[in-house]
Amino acid sequence: MTFHKSGHYFILLFFLVLIGFWESYFSKLLSEIDLYIHFHAITMLLWIGMLITQAYLIKYRKRALHKFIGKFSYGLVPAIIISLLLLAHSQITIHNYGISYSRLYILFLQLSLLMIFIIAYSLAIIYRRSPAHHARYMICTSLTLIDPAVARIPLEIPPLPFSYQVLTFSLIDLILIALIFMERKQKHGREVFPIMLVIFIFFQGFNLTWTDNVIWEEFSLWFAKIPLT
Repeated sequence: MTFHKSGHYFILLFFLVLIGFWESYFSKLLSEIDLYIHFHAITMLLWIGMLITQAYLIKYRKRALHKFIGKFSYGLVPAIIISLLLLAHSQITIHNYGISYSRLYILFLQLSLLMIFIIAYSLAIIYRRSPAHHARYMICTSLTLIDPAVARIPLEIPPLPFSYQVLTFSLIDLILIALIFMERKQKHGREVFPIMLVIFIFFQGFNLTWTDNVIWEEFSLWFAKIPLT
C-alpha cells in the first residue's frame, strides 16, 4: 500500500480543521484573540501545510526538495511544542479550591495529544531513511488534529450516556484500524499503525479515567504556578 494520495487526505484534514475552528478562531481573526492562540494556530497550520507539500513532492518524485523542506520541521516542531505549552498554561485559572476538573481534563488532553505527536514525529525522523515507516509515522502526526477539530464542530447530537470524547477518540482508532486492515498484506512498515493504535488507546484510556486524581491535580497546580504566561 502506497500513500501517493495522502496529500488529498491532508487537504481534507485542513478543511476539517477550518470547519471545526471556524466559530472559535477563524471567524474572529479581525477581533481580539489571545496571542498564545495565534501562536499555536500558526504553528499547526504550518504543520498541515508542510504535510500537504511534502506529500505532493513525494508523489511527483521531488525527493531532493522534499528532504530540504523536511529540515524545517526541526525548527517547526519545537515551536509547536512551545506554543501548546504556552497556550495550555495561559488557559489555566487557579481557584480557591485549586483547578476546575474541566481544566484538569483539558490539560491532560492537550498534553497527551502533544506527547503522541512528539512520539510519532520522533519515530518518523528515526526512520527517515525508510520511506515506508517515515510516511506512516508522519500520517499519524496528523491524526492528533482530529479530536480538537471534530470536537468543535457544532453537530446536533442528542445527549450521550458517555463522554463526547469517546466519539472523537473512536474516530481516530477506527481510522487506524481501517489502515491496519488495508495493510494486512503489506511487507514493509505495516507495524507502524498497530504501534500507534496502542499508543493512542493508552493515552485515551488515561484521559477518560485518570484526570480526576490527586497526582494529576498536584502536577497541574505545579504547572499552573510556573511563570510561563
